[in-house]
Order: sequence, then structure tokens, then C-alpha cells
Amino acid sequence: MSDPTAATGSPAPRTQHHRKISNYLLDKRLQLRYVVLVSVLSAVIAATLGYMIYHQHRVASESIEGDLKVLTQADPSKEFQEQVTSGLESDDQMLVYKMVIVGFGLVVILSAYLVIMTHKVAGPLFKVSMYFERMAEGRLGPVTPLRRGDMLQDFFGDFKAMHESLRSRAIAEVELLDRVAATLRGSHNEADYRGEARARLADAIDGLERHIARRKNQLA
Repeated sequence: MSDPTAATGSPAPRTQHHRKISNYLLDKRLQLRYVVLVSVLSAVIAATLGYMIYHQHRVASESIEGDLKVLTQADPSKEFQEQVTSGLESDDQMLVYKMVIVGFGLVVILSAYLVIMTHKVAGPLFKVSMYFERMAEGRLGPVTPLRRGDMLQDFFGDFKAMHESLRSRAIAEVELLDRVAATLRGSHNEADYRGEARARLADAIDGLERHIARRKNQLA
């Protein structure tokens, strides 16, 4: 069966990469600590301000109810007073609902914003720790730059300069060892070695060349 993309000459559609919330939590212990702390503080502040607003609103409602009670003393039915009182209580309850919704939305939005912002700090730290692990293994490959918008750009620039210095030194050492191995290989082929001495020199040169190949692979 023929490939429809081959007939039209158009490339196959690429699969889109969807970012998950877990991708933003590179260091969960660090990020969630600040998110929870700031979220709790924002919830406490929102609840305090909401209570103050509700208290002032309730005081105003009670003042209106008191004045209305005085003005409607001559009305035996109290129907108008009950309607106004019921309306004020409904307004107070609606205010509470609105403040709870707004406060909850504020905490959710602030938490999501903090996850994104801490990701911009945790990302560079995670990347540096990854390079430290590679350096511990002797791997000194090129350092890729941070993403646009990441924090700690100056810190990462200093780390990159240090890494490039170590990499340049390692490259120079590998080049020197390469020249030494080539010289020894030429001397081994030209010199009149016999028996065990020739075998030991050949083994030493082979070991040196394997070490050079391994170091070149670590620097790639």
C-alpha cells in the first residue's frame, strides 16, 4: 500500500509536545515549600481583609436596621422592616460568598504563578546540578545556554565560564597525550625492542590510546 505522504511530497505531521504541571516542578521540595508558604500567607491575608470588609458591611446593615426599626415603630405589620432586613441579610451572605470565591481564586492564581516563577529558578539550578554530575564522571561536553526568561543568568554565566576553562584545559591535555602516544607508537615501530619489553611498551601505548579515546568521548 502506497504512503499518501510520499505521493503529495508533504512531510508527516509532527506530534505536539504538551507540557505537564510536573514539568514545572523540577525540585518539588524547594518549589512546593515556597508555594505552600506564600499560599497560606495569602489565604490568611485574604481571610483577614474579607472579615474586615464583612464586619464593616454588617455594622452598616445593623445601623440601617436600627434606624429602620425606629422609623417604622408606628407600622404594626412590620412588613416593610422585615423585607429590608431580609434583603440586607441576603446581601451580607452574598458578600461572604463573593469574598470566598475571590479569595480562593486569588490563592489558585498566585500558586500557579509561583510554580512558574520558581520553575525559572529551579530550572537553572537543576541544569547546573546535572552538569556537576557529568563533571564528577569526567564528562566535560559543551554547556548549552539557559532558556530565555530563566533566572540566575549571571550565576549560570560564571558557571559556564568555569566549565569552559576546565574543558579547554582537558582538551589541551588530550591533545598533548595524543602527540605523546603518536611519538611512542612511532618509536615502538622504529626501535629494536625484543620480547617482553616490546610487549610491555605495546600494552602501555594501547592503554594510553584507549584513555585518550575515552577522554575525547567525554569531551564530545
